[in-house]
Amino acid sequence: MNDSDLKKRIRRLKKCPWKEQPFSKQNWGIWMHSISSYVGRIKPAFAHFLIKELTTEGQVVLDPFCGIGTIPLELDQLNRKFIGNDLNPYAVLISKSKFDRRGVDEEINFLNQINLKKEPIPDLESVPMWVKEYFHKKTLVEILQLKEILIKNERNFLYGCLLGILHGHRPQHLSIRTGYIIPYIPNPKPKKEYREVIPRMISKASRMYKDEVSLDVQGKILQEDSRKLSLKTNSVNNVISSPPYYHTLDYVHSNRLRLWLCDQNDHQQEELTTNLIQQRSTYLDQMYLVGREMKRVLKKDGLLVFILGDVHLSPSKSLNTAEDIADLYEKIGFKKVDIINDQIPASKTTIVKYGGTNSIQKKKEKLDRVLIMRNV
Repeated sequence: MNDSDLKKRIRRLKKCPWKEQPFSKQNWGIWMHSISSYVGRIKPAFAHFLIKELTTEGQVVLDPFCGIGTIPLELDQLNRKFIGNDLNPYAVLISKSKFDRRGVDEEINFLNQINLKKEPIPDLESVPMWVKEYFHKKTLVEILQLKEILIKNERNFLYGCLLGILHGHRPQHLSIRTGYIIPYIPNPKPKKEYREVIPRMISKASRMYKDEVSLDVQGKILQEDSRKLSLKTNSVNNVISSPPYYHTLDYVHSNRLRLWLCDQNDHQQEELTTNLIQQRSTYLDQMYLVGREMKRVLKKDGLLVFILGDVHLSPSKSLNTAEDIADLYEKIGFKKVDIINDQIPASKTTIVKYGGTNSIQKKKEKLDRVLIMRNV
């Protein structure tokens, strides 16, 4: 893509086409996008237009911070070859579940053949008390029984569906009434009710296949450190990603219940927190290492596209993360092409909707910036 063509495409992106109908609808995109939730997830329509304008069919595109696979799934839908990567085991499992495609009939047949009454009763003594707060005892037993069956049979799609309905505020969810994205428990605490797992799993699997999807997959999902990937040098055409928003979102504690069902105990979750790139004091140093790795895997003239959010420290002071990363990456050998601003009303941000602790951020509108750089 030459510079003239790229400028035209950026001009189209600056009109924010994802805010026009039908793309502005909250549920735009195929149902596979909604297998499970994730704090800070970008909208599929946003990813759709970045991919459509900044990449071409058949290219290999890397998302080094793929979360639950929103960008990889849109890459797959737009006939790009994707590589998604994340350190968070829950995020990786959901990403993989979107590409474990066997067809809805096969998934439902598998579920219908399961008889949980014949399965061993799990040891609930080893389950943390804070986890037991969410479930009727009989429901929790069924969740753990089904989880073991899915792991044994390598059913990532169904495992992802189980995580998706693990907690929430609707009858289709398995927990007491609680947050869907973040598992907060309202006060007064709702009564525990038995919720049968298999029928809800069949319903969930059927919903995810409402849209037609190809059973062929054009990429892979990795669980690696984006500062040191196993990918070959000069093996990627472009990078599109939404790196962690430092000093704002907690990607571990917000997903603690689903991480627990991914065999991540409290100690492992604490360890994961220390390994993730999100601490303000070390963020730029760690993102510099990411930039060095992106420089290595990207082909010459390839684009690096990062979706980055501002950080508000006080009513009069904000950190422009995109400009900070741009300055940093120009030292590595990237050239800044442009920055696209996308303003999001404060009422739409996760940190406000679910009671974030930073009152300064609650008063400000969130500004995402799309940083576009070229590997020169």
